[in-house]
Amino acid sequence: MPVTETNGKPEVSVIIPARNEEASLGACLESLVSQAGVEFEIIVVNDHSTDRTGEIASSFPGVRVIEAGALPQGWTGKNNAVACGAREAWGEWLLFTDADTVHLRGSLARALAEAKEHGAEMLSYSPEQIAVTFWEMAILPVVFAELARQFPPAKVSDPASPIAAANGQFILIRRETYDAVGGHGAVAGDILEDVALARRVKASERKIRFRYAADAVRTRMYRNFGQLREGWTKNLALLFPKPGWLAAKLLLLWIIPWTAISLYLTGVLTSPWWMVFVSSPVYLVMRTSRANFTTGMSILASLFGMPMFAYLLLRSKRMHGKGTVAWKGRTYRSMDDKTSNAVRNQSHKTLMKPLVSILAILFGITSGHLRLHAQIAEEPRFSNTMIEPGHSMGPLKLGDSLEHAQELFPKKDIDQEWDDACGSTIDWTDSNNPVGHGEVFIRLKKGKVFQIESSTTRFHTAEDITTFDPPEKVEKSYKELRAWVLLTAPSPALGSRPPVFWIDKKKGIAFELAYDTPHRKRYVFKVIVFEPNKTFCPEQETVNSLKWQSIDAYRVEPPRELSPEP
Repeated sequence: MPVTETNGKPEVSVIIPARNEEASLGACLESLVSQAGVEFEIIVVNDHSTDRTGEIASSFPGVRVIEAGALPQGWTGKNNAVACGAREAWGEWLLFTDADTVHLRGSLARALAEAKEHGAEMLSYSPEQIAVTFWEMAILPVVFAELARQFPPAKVSDPASPIAAANGQFILIRRETYDAVGGHGAVAGDILEDVALARRVKASERKIRFRYAADAVRTRMYRNFGQLREGWTKNLALLFPKPGWLAAKLLLLWIIPWTAISLYLTGVLTSPWWMVFVSSPVYLVMRTSRANFTTGMSILASLFGMPMFAYLLLRSKRMHGKGTVAWKGRTYRSMDDKTSNAVRNQSHKTLMKPLVSILAILFGITSGHLRLHAQIAEEPRFSNTMIEPGHSMGPLKLGDSLEHAQELFPKKDIDQEWDDACGSTIDWTDSNNPVGHGEVFIRLKKGKVFQIESSTTRFHTAEDITTFDPPEKVEKSYKELRAWVLLTAPSPALGSRPPVFWIDKKKGIAFELAYDTPHRKRYVFKVIVFEPNKTFCPEQETVNSLKWQSIDAYRVEPPRELSPEP
């Protein structure tokens, strides 16, 4: 449980560096504050953000928010931020984790127990990677398959092996060890600070444990191709010692099956050459399958990901060869200056131009004929975003089938489904909402939609009411609402106060009001449509629950006897 000033010293200090992370920080903190089984504190280091990062962090009670100091010369922004957090931490163990991670229930206590059980001074998890867009799905399996070859987890965890690595998205390290190896101050200028820190730990003859951990943490690293390209440009030339050679090797492996297919189709290759035609594509899929992605994504990676990964390798080597790399609005000097920039740049141009041309031609030919499954498609673009009481939300109508709901809101790896007292629920994440992260909850009984809930600004009523609007705007437009309160355990995502519902059962619309802690006021958290005068389910409860209590109409806070002020 989170530690307060009154209940003692934490065993774990969770430190989250955050620079312009408004799209993901809320989900990360929500997953962390609900952890149990261990005493812990959470420190968010706001690294000079220009968006709502600081405001979101401050809205979670018990989370300490500190500002990263001025960036010292020779330091990277992340190293400076996490070092600031470590100086403020009280825990015996430090967990460094990124703002774009989501931690599964109970994972913090399990990770601490795992480190102790294996005698590890540093435990690092490689999270489950959530891929949504086409290029994420095509490239990430290749990247992580090659990383698994370069840094085999078994070798990293073997004290007898010199190979050391860690994933900065989840590093749990004993405080004593962290200080003994110099902490992030000792790797202040390293762009690849996680691997550099792991090398110092292993060099001190302390044990590291490293593994893939879909059972503990997941992440969506990049939300569009521009972020993906910038992020891997920063890292790849540092992760792989010979990026140019690896790019050439992968290109050759990728070209062989396409050449074999072309020759086979034109009749140049005949039996027994058909073996090459069959075995070459299979080998590419097998090579990428070790990355813990689905078979479909491994196939996609084999078709498109390998040449794109080669392109990113060469781009990364070229940028490091120039002496600087950019990340999140900052430019850093590269540590890689072993070779003449002029020689590097010339060789990269030679390889990159034909590579880009090949990709453009292949993608152009294929995209016109290949229909991709919804899982590897971009998220839908909605022409209808209107919420109609008792009828629909955007294109989805009450009474629609499960199949139609899945067609309109195709499932992504990040989405969730569950059953509860009300029926079945699909939690669809609005990842591409330009205004910010949001969700749509589709509730079903017997395969039919009976309630739809929006906590995304994408959808709005005819009165232009949407998520984050003030209750006053609702009261002005809807004159026959009754108020209820759901007396569930406090949730930081709802401001650690019971949610209040304003409902018009005749029209089939409800507004769930959450609490904005920093501004001490309520706001519209969800707009909900349901069948008029029929079943309504607040969150995962039923209206027959003892937790469901009526309060005065248009009241934004329950009476003190129901929910005393904190």
